[in-house]
Amino acid sequence: MNIPIKLKQREKKVLLLGGIIVILILVYYFTAWYKDKSASLGDYVDARRMKLEIQLTEISQKADIQKEFEVVGADLMELEKGLLSGSKPPLAAAEIQRTLKNIVSTVDVYINLERILESAPTENDLYLGIPVEIGFAASTAKLKDILYRIKTSPLQLTVSEIKILVRNTDNPMDVNATLTVKGFMKNPQQNKNDKGDINAP
Repeated sequence: MNIPIKLKQREKKVLLLGGIIVILILVYYFTAWYKDKSASLGDYVDARRMKLEIQLTEISQKADIQKEFEVVGADLMELEKGLLSGSKPPLAAAEIQRTLKNIVSTVDVYINLERILESAPTENDLYLGIPVEIGFAASTAKLKDILYRIKTSPLQLTVSEIKILVRNTDNPMDVNATLTVKGFMKNPQQNKNDKGDINAP
């Protein structure tokens, strides 16, 4: 049952004005809430973007480090191909002696001095330096050839010391040469330590 409500013109205006005010208040609060929400969302997006950029930078750096590590590892593997194959210093020294005899014989020179010197670990203890001393008489041209062949040998050999004595001052082209040639092998003691670390509980 509908009961007709009669409102005066003035009352209608008051109600209409009140409704408009309520609507305006609601619009204001909704707008303020939306702005706060948008600002919060914007801050969140910015923070998230910054975090992602940092993560991407770290990933890129890790990738660069990984590539560098792989390059260094490949270079190390290539260098280790030139290590002496002997499992003990005397065997490694014998390999150097054989190599030097082959080199010298190619230029028709005879070794008249041959000594195995004391081995010593490298600075990082990963390898042992195996020095061998040889002496021979040769022309300066043949000495130069021998030094070149030692340098270009498949083994990682270095001439750590060289002594030259001129045999005849009237003919300085012939000399007595003494070379200390060093090769390298993996340090057996270091390998034992690595195995001990692996097997340690």
